[in-house]
Amino acid sequence: MSADPPTLPRVLLIGIGPTSRTALDGLAGEFEVVGLVRDGDDDTTARARELGVPVLDNRTVSGVRTAVQELEPDAVVVSSFDRILDSELVGRCPFVNVHYAPLPRGRGRATVNWAIINGDGEAAISIHHLAPGLDAGGILYQATVPIAQDDTVADLYRELNELQRRHIAAATAAAIAGEPGGQQVEADATYS
Repeated sequence: MSADPPTLPRVLLIGIGPTSRTALDGLAGEFEVVGLVRDGDDDTTARARELGVPVLDNRTVSGVRTAVQELEPDAVVVSSFDRILDSELVGRCPFVNVHYAPLPRGRGRATVNWAIINGDGEAAISIHHLAPGLDAGGILYQATVPIAQDDTVADLYRELNELQRRHIAAATAAAIAGEPGGQQVEADATYS
């Protein structure tokens, strides 16, 4: 008699920007990705369909709420989203967010662009619990990449996306297991 294979934790991925493809690739195989919230047809939605992941094109907050209620994931991963999710929704299960800055520094938008504009020596990725507040929550993974004099935003996204691909599954598994992550020091917070 053979045992049934263990079931994988169920993850919903929300991603509308250029970081979503590597998030999907990093999660696939380690989790059952029960949906990708993303509109349009591109290489990311094509990859989702190739993996058998349903593409959910309602990227409104109410659409996300409906997806979470109906799919009942063990966790939600957010990699590039332009809306703030309310605390009631985020409280339903662990929400993990990918942010391309060294949190708590660089909360907000266009952080890789601002790192270049400001002459920073490095860009960063932070994978953290989503908590009430802008880019708040315990840090599950964080790393930096140097910014060379001739680096473009696209160059840095390639490097940061690769770090995301390699580390998103472990960070998500830690969140599901109840790891709180490293606390952000609010006094050190800056905004882009």
